Amino acid sequence: MAPSKFDSSASCGDGDASISCSKTENSVADSLPLFHSEKAVEELLQETPLQGMDDHLIEFSEAMRTVAKALRRAAEAKASAQAEAAEWKRRYELERARNMELKHKEQLPGDHTGNFDGVRAGNLVNEQVWQNGRNEHSEEGCMEHGICSHEVLHNGESDSSSNVANNNIMMRKASFKLSWRCKGANGDQHKHDVVSFERGNITTAERSSKQISLKWESDPQTVFILTKPNSVSVRILCAEMVRWLKEHKKLNIYVEPRVRAELLTESSYFNFVQTWKEESEVMLLHTQVDLVITLGGDGTVLWAASMFKGPVPPIVPFSLGSLGFMTPFHTEHYRDCLDSILRGPISITLRHRLQCTVIRDAAKNEYETEEPILVLNEVTIDRGISSFLTNLECYCDNSFVTCVQGDGLILSTTSGSTAYSLAAGGSMVHPQVPGILFTPICPHSLSFRPLILPEHVTVRVQVPFNSRSPAWASFDGKDRKKLEPGDALVCSMAPWPVPTACPVDSTKDFLRSIHDGLHWNLRKTQSFDGPRDS
Repeated sequence: MAPSKFDSSASCGDGDASISCSKTENSVADSLPLFHSEKAVEELLQETPLQGMDDHLIEFSEAMRTVAKALRRAAEAKASAQAEAAEWKRRYELERARNMELKHKEQLPGDHTGNFDGVRAGNLVNEQVWQNGRNEHSEEGCMEHGICSHEVLHNGESDSSSNVANNNIMMRKASFKLSWRCKGANGDQHKHDVVSFERGNITTAERSSKQISLKWESDPQTVFILTKPNSVSVRILCAEMVRWLKEHKKLNIYVEPRVRAELLTESSYFNFVQTWKEESEVMLLHTQVDLVITLGGDGTVLWAASMFKGPVPPIVPFSLGSLGFMTPFHTEHYRDCLDSILRGPISITLRHRLQCTVIRDAAKNEYETEEPILVLNEVTIDRGISSFLTNLECYCDNSFVTCVQGDGLILSTTSGSTAYSLAAGGSMVHPQVPGILFTPICPHSLSFRPLILPEHVTVRVQVPFNSRSPAWASFDGKDRKKLEPGDALVCSMAPWPVPTACPVDSTKDFLRSIHDGLHWNLRKTQSFDGPRDS
C-alpha cells in the first residue's frame, strides 16, 4: 500500500493489496473533503499494524460497554432509592397528619364526628394510593434493600381509624422478654428478666446493681476464722479477735483444728472455740457459718473458698499478706470494721468460680468421671517436666476454637485476671465481670492473643492422641493432675460465687489493688516548664 499517493496503477495489485486499493479509491471519490483526514489515518496505520489497532478497539469497546452497564445500574439504584425515600416520607407525613387530627379531636370535648369522618375519608384515599404504590415497590424494596415498605411499625394501642375495610394498615410490634437460663436439673428454668421491650425499644434491665449490697435479715450467730499458718503476728491477732468477738458480740467461733490447738496451747480460756473432727463435716460447714473472716493474704482467701464446695458465706478478708488483690481490710481497725459488718448492710463483690472436671479417655460411663474441682483464680494446663510443646485442642460449646502449641494454657476467672493470667499477657478485668479468660502461656505463634469468653460457655481442653507427651493440670496452684492423650478437661462457670466484703465498693477496691499492688501506670508527671505549642 503506497504511503502518500492514491494511484490505482501504482497501488493496485492482486490479493489484499487490490482490495485495499479499491476501498481507498472509493473513499476518496465519495468524500474528497476528508482527504487530509484519511491521509492522517493512513499515516497512523503505517506506524501501527491494523490487527493491533483492531484489538485495542475491541478492548476499548468492551470497557465502554462495562462502564455503561455500571452507570445504568447506578442510575436505576438511585431512582429506586429516591422512590422509596419519597414513599416513606409520604407515609410519615400522612401518619403525622392523622396523629395531629386525633390529638385535636381528643382536646375538643364537643361534637367532632365531622372531623373524624374527614380523617377516615382521607385514610381511605391514602390507603388506595398506598396499596398501588405497595404493589409497584414492595418486591423491589424487600429484595434489594431489605426493607419491606408495606409494613408500618406502630407503637401503642390500635384505634378504630387504623382499621379500614378490614385491612390492618398499621402493624403493631410484637412484645417480648428475654430471660436468663441456668443449667440446672430442669435445664430450662428462668432466673429473671434481663431485657424488656416497650414502645419499640430494647432496654436492658439491671442485671445487677452498680454495687451489690448485703443486708442481714437476722443477726449473725456464728463466725468462721481462717488464718495464715506459720505466722506469729497472725496467731496473736487471731487470739485477740476471738476474745473480742466472744465477749463483746457473743458469737460462736469456728476455727480449723490446727488453730484451735494453737489457741488451747496459749490458754485454756479458748475452750469454747469449735472445730470439726472429720473431713466430712466440712461439707456441711456452710449450713452453720454466717460469716467467714480470713487473716492472711490472697492465698488464705483461696483456701477459704476451696473449703466450700457449694454455697459460700460472705468473706471478710483482712490484709496480712504481700500484694492483697482480694484483701481490702486492714487489721489496725478490725473492731470498727467487724462492728459495721455485723450490723450491716455491707457492700460485697461476687467473685465467680470455675467448675473443672477431668474426663478420662478410659472412662466407660459418666459415673467414672472424677469429682469436679472449684477454682477461684485459674486452672492451668502446662507441659510439666516434658521438653516437648503442649498440644491442646480447645473447644467452646462443642465449636473448635484453636490448637494450643506452646508452654500451656490458662483458663482464668476475672478475679484471677491479676494473677497468673496477667503474668502471661492477659488483661486485667473487674472481678464482677462474668467471663472466662482464655490466655496462652508462651505460645509458639505470633498471632495468638488472649480471649475473654462469656460466662455461659463450656470450655473443653483435650490432649489429642497424637500428642508427644501428656499434659498437667493444676487448680489454683494445687491438686495437680496428669492428662494423658485422649483425656479432657471441661470447665464452666460454677453456680456458687464467692462473696467478699468491701470497705466502700468493689470498683474502688479493684482500682486500689492494681494501683497499690502493681503500681499500675505510675510514672513521673511531665515537667510543666518544657516547650509548648505556639
